[in-house]
Amino acid sequence: MASIYKRKNQNGTTVWRVVIRIKGYPTVCNRFERKQEAEDWANETERQIKFGKFNFDQYKKLHTFEELVDRYIQDSILDHHRSADDTKRHLAYWKSRLGSYAIIHINTELLSKERQHLSETPTNKGTKRATATTNRYMSSLSSLLSYASTHLNWLSENPALRLKKLKENRGRDRVLSEEEITCLLSAAKESKSPYLYCIILLSLTTGARQGELLNLEWKDIDFENKLAFIRESKNGRPRSIALCDPILEELHRFHQNRNPQKPLVFASKTVFGRIDIKKAWQNALTRSGIKNCRAHDMRHTFCTLAAAKGASNLQLATATGHRTLAMLMHYTHMDVQVTKEFSNQISEQILKGEKE
Repeated sequence: MASIYKRKNQNGTTVWRVVIRIKGYPTVCNRFERKQEAEDWANETERQIKFGKFNFDQYKKLHTFEELVDRYIQDSILDHHRSADDTKRHLAYWKSRLGSYAIIHINTELLSKERQHLSETPTNKGTKRATATTNRYMSSLSSLLSYASTHLNWLSENPALRLKKLKENRGRDRVLSEEEITCLLSAAKESKSPYLYCIILLSLTTGARQGELLNLEWKDIDFENKLAFIRESKNGRPRSIALCDPILEELHRFHQNRNPQKPLVFASKTVFGRIDIKKAWQNALTRSGIKNCRAHDMRHTFCTLAAAKGASNLQLATATGHRTLAMLMHYTHMDVQVTKEFSNQISEQILKGEKE
């Protein structure tokens, strides 16, 4: 006979677990979000078992969502993904929500409810989750289910493809004023992090993403030609960024004191790998009194300053690595010298406030 148990997941949600034990037959289990669904499945499954219509061989082959996530990671699907860490974090969340579900029981209705739950759940900081973040979580889930369908044959189709992407809000346009830049750089110089000042200055004078800068290795720095080579960019295409003289001075100092066993320019002193400057960044914002500012806003600020100096959209796209212009890649060689000029001009402008 069937037994139905009420259970609580680690995330606090209620599920109904069904266990069917009939003498002479293997035990059959399943779980549902609603009690009525559990009861209906239990009654129908018991009937099929008693009349010899239940396919135990097929049941034994049911794969769980948890098994799918483990297989996905085990098969090294994410090894060459630029956003592998983010995807793994997303999948860990979905594993906590859907881990014990049989793959064939994951449908569009369930995914729609899970998406709503995700969007309504505050972040760890207690803030409202951005629609773009929810879409990224769903994108990781969809890629996983597509893998189950096309590579493993565990699904006939990807149920996530039936869900329309949520409409996202327009992106931020926060640009720092010259006074804010001066205050921020001054606070960064006082930071306990020896790298913060250089990283912020690099962001402001090159428009490079913070992740691109933190991944720089010494082999990527061309001191003679005053360039840094970005190997891993968001769009997958490498590019060069110009280094102004104040940054080169900082890099020369780091290079002289570097640990030869650590290839990263901004290497952690305590662990093998890239540094984490989140705390140092927040402390610098607090000391400078700057509100509503994110690291990515340095990139917006660079674009605004460069445009004011006469940079064209094409030159900006090349400098920042945006793939927004069809002919962009035809002009990469031409723009290296141009971006050097803009980088130096911006450097002179924003550092002028420190000297006054």
